[in-house]
Amino acid sequence: MEPHVCLKRKREPSPTPESSKTVKETDGNRVPESEHRSGSRTPRLSLPFDRLQEPVTLKDLTELLQFAALGNTGGLKQPSWCRLHHQKNVSGVSVILLEGLSQAHFYRHYLHFKHLRTKYTSRHSYTPSPGNMISEIFSSEVVNNSPADALGDQKSAQPEGGLQWHPVIRKFGLETRGLTGYLLTQEEMIKKHFPVRGMPGSEGFVCTDSDDCVTDSSPLYGLDCEMCLTECGNELTRISLVDSRGSCVLDELVKPPNRILHYLTQFSGITRAMLQPITTTLREVQSMLKKVLPRDAVLVGHSLENDLVALNLIHPHVIDTSLLYRREFGRRFKLKVLAETVLKKQIQTEERKGHDPTEDAQAALELAQYFIHTGPRQVVELYCEELWGGSPTMYQPPVNRATSTHNNNNSSSLRFAEALKSSGQSAVFIGKRADNTLDLANQQWHSSDREVLSSFKRGLDSHSFSVVQLSSFSDHLKAMISTDQHYHTMSQRLREMCVVFAGPLPSDYSERAVRRLFSSCGTVRTVRLLNATQRVHAEVEFELLEGAVLAVEMLNGTLLHSGHIVKVQRPVKESMLDLDVFLSSLQDDPLNANVIYAAGLKANAKTAQFAAKVNGTGLNANAAAEVNETGLNANIAALPAKVNRARLHAKANHSGLLEKVNGTFLNAKAKLAEANGPGLHSKAKFAKLAELSVEVNGTLLQVKTMLAEIAAEANVGARLHAKTAGLCEEDLREAFGQYGTVQGVILPAKHSGKQKRRRHAFLKYDSPDTVDAVLSSPVELWDRKVSTRRALTPPHLCSWVTMTTTTGSDRETLDESSQETGREEQEVACVMRKLDRRVGKLFRSLPDNTLSIVLLPGHNSSHGDGLCFLEVKQGSAALSDHAPDPMLPA
Repeated sequence: MEPHVCLKRKREPSPTPESSKTVKETDGNRVPESEHRSGSRTPRLSLPFDRLQEPVTLKDLTELLQFAALGNTGGLKQPSWCRLHHQKNVSGVSVILLEGLSQAHFYRHYLHFKHLRTKYTSRHSYTPSPGNMISEIFSSEVVNNSPADALGDQKSAQPEGGLQWHPVIRKFGLETRGLTGYLLTQEEMIKKHFPVRGMPGSEGFVCTDSDDCVTDSSPLYGLDCEMCLTECGNELTRISLVDSRGSCVLDELVKPPNRILHYLTQFSGITRAMLQPITTTLREVQSMLKKVLPRDAVLVGHSLENDLVALNLIHPHVIDTSLLYRREFGRRFKLKVLAETVLKKQIQTEERKGHDPTEDAQAALELAQYFIHTGPRQVVELYCEELWGGSPTMYQPPVNRATSTHNNNNSSSLRFAEALKSSGQSAVFIGKRADNTLDLANQQWHSSDREVLSSFKRGLDSHSFSVVQLSSFSDHLKAMISTDQHYHTMSQRLREMCVVFAGPLPSDYSERAVRRLFSSCGTVRTVRLLNATQRVHAEVEFELLEGAVLAVEMLNGTLLHSGHIVKVQRPVKESMLDLDVFLSSLQDDPLNANVIYAAGLKANAKTAQFAAKVNGTGLNANAAAEVNETGLNANIAALPAKVNRARLHAKANHSGLLEKVNGTFLNAKAKLAEANGPGLHSKAKFAKLAELSVEVNGTLLQVKTMLAEIAAEANVGARLHAKTAGLCEEDLREAFGQYGTVQGVILPAKHSGKQKRRRHAFLKYDSPDTVDAVLSSPVELWDRKVSTRRALTPPHLCSWVTMTTTTGSDRETLDESSQETGREEQEVACVMRKLDRRVGKLFRSLPDNTLSIVLLPGHNSSHGDGLCFLEVKQGSAALSDHAPDPMLPA
């Protein structure tokens, strides 16, 4: 895995003035003219208004992340659920994970999330994923990205023969790199037992003041230490540090704190006499190192892990010469051998008593500088025989090599992390230590959100794809005595906002009557009659906030037929004191811009009449009159056909009667033919025709009665069908389109309670002026007054009450422990405010044209769904030029 270095994506050239004059079509979407006038093609997201009610899954999210990072160059198509316009101009992708939070948390503490609700204009419910979300993102399959294309350059660069199978070439390739190409990855450091922050065995170690990212021009420092054996093992006795020119900048003897058992003079060169006057301690040496080393320093040494362990020091950027000049099966060359062969220098000679750490540090530094300058290919070609004992052709490909298997399988996909690497992009995870599929070299572990934020800002320019985990709230949840109590409290608070109390009511008033009265304001979830009071009252719970608000505004003071004046009011509780502020903020929410809520809707009466005609026989009393008018002539023969057509549209329970009538007409037809036959006297013919006329007239009366019954039944059936079917989008567009262009309609799903018909809807208009016109006019829909107001519920929410679940017993428990839950809520609110501030700082630090996603992952339980925020950060120039609506049709 490549080390975490400074890589930036190349930006596409700006369109020329000539090209910007032409209005182009992109993925079936018309590009706004303002973009062409300004010569700018700013990335943006869009999706249909009615798609906002469908929750986003991890698969949907991964689709968007892959397309944003790799785009068409990676063989990827637009996500199936949204559109990312001008993907080529996306400068980076940032995912912020707020661990432990759900959708219910956001709306319960909505006023505390000032940055989150204003900076992100697209918001969706998120279906929680049962697995490790971070691992699933990076290990997801990039289906359309061909490995043949991604690895084609490497394959073409590989020469024939065995050179590519040399251990050095297999690790570093054939091309010459800068020093950052030879840094040990964090994964390698852990495997080679280097001290790494957060890893077992590194507790109490001191970290150098290092930048998260270094460059090819960062300075190299050679380091070597000597140890002796004490009661606690090997401990530091001498340290030497040389700069990139080989000059010694630090050479100190160190007094071990524990009793020395053996000075190891043969190797260390340290004697009892040398340490006798020394008072320098390990902690003092650590301070000296931190002062001497610049923030972007790269330490170089030979088997450097031993030196850093002796120093109790953690430094993230290291080059180990024993791993540069690597051998098979984990074996290492001695520093003395490498110096003699490559540098042509004699070190650690027998004449000298022990090693000179300054000399060893200089040798390691020069070996690293030579390797970086010369390149791995030339080093192997020059010293393959002297160091590795043979020619390059002797090396064979390893058995079961991953890439060999990969090529043999001829796979057409890569993992997302591999695809990012092959496209030259650097990915990073910053957060708490986690077991995910991303290479350790691309993970930065921290114990607090503050450290995470600082680390992200320092390394902002070094990665184009980042996943940042803020886990302070998750830690807070673990410290709670009862997590379930927390969720029950939150559920109760959300429910209270959708509840109104009404009364006094007549003593004979039923729950059904209450539901019928309040259904004009919105979907009623539950009704509970309160008979414990002297007069009857009712508790009415709505699915949506708008229903409760309209009930207070419209039904308060209503005079019932019994003479009772009903008072409608909200619960008076501590949690409701800021409700007006909350409602005002919701109304100004970007997701609710130009959206109105309409309640008290019914199906069109004209539509019901039309359905009656379609579903009925199509015949009525007029049909019988038309039959009667045919008289006694040859047209009598056409009557059975008319009745047959009626029979095709009639109900099944009338089929027997129709057959009887049909038989009568057939009989009449036969008698008519007999009367018109030859051989009959005119007087006899007249008698037969008179008899036939009486019979046909009687039949016509029966037909008329029958058809009237069928038509009546058909009308009733059609009305019932229209009543249960409820509204359709076309009806609403036609009725509300008279005020302005309706861009989208959301009809709530039939999902809960006893309400089977959809009596409310959300409509999005194209401008605020249109919304004002609708709200200022008395709206009537098919001779029925409709209640309207500005929307409060974001489009992705189906219900405020069902975000989390609670029961009646839970409500009683909450009331008993209200004081304790009040303190917990204050603590949670404090954590939420801090989280929001950090999200705001992260967003501000992002470069322009970065796709930013904030994810509240939710829980795989009744505690509720998650929430996903999407936004492409735009500069002030882009925002002033045009501000596209993210909820436009995609």
